[in-house]
Amino acid sequence: MNMRKYTTDPQKLLAQGKALIKANNDTVFQHRVEMVNLILSGITPSALSELVGESKNTLTSWVKTADEKGFDALRPSENKRGRPTKITDKMVVEIDIALQNDANLYGYDVWNGISLADYIKKTFDIEYSVRQCQRLFRDLGYNLKRPQTFPCKDENDPRREEFKKI
Repeated sequence: MNMRKYTTDPQKLLAQGKALIKANNDTVFQHRVEMVNLILSGITPSALSELVGESKNTLTSWVKTADEKGFDALRPSENKRGRPTKITDKMVVEIDIALQNDANLYGYDVWNGISLADYIKKTFDIEYSVRQCQRLFRDLGYNLKRPQTFPCKDENDPRREEFKKI
């Protein structure tokens, strides 16, 4: 078994980690500190990985970070919010204006995820998945309206025949 050679005394790191857990409410940071503390207490990264669902590499990376940079380096970054979007705010405004207009003006029967993905590809030359377009609909405040098949249930109602002609 490979034993890590620490630049900082493991007992000192363990004491710092325990003190930080008591003093901090940030749960992500606290989780990371707890995992490092468990490894410093003698639990192997492999065994801990199976118990907590974190990868062995992630756990050993946290230990290395705490050892070399201190526990504060385990704090999650404030600016990490996933992959940056491909479309700009200006494009979103243009898409919103298009969605407010009739889909037929742009060559589509209705606005849905498929037609919006095609519109974005043709207009901005950006590949957006149908699921991303559905999220964009939601983010812009649109929701699904299911079409009504008939205006009424009465089969003798003249509006029913008129509706079929459309």
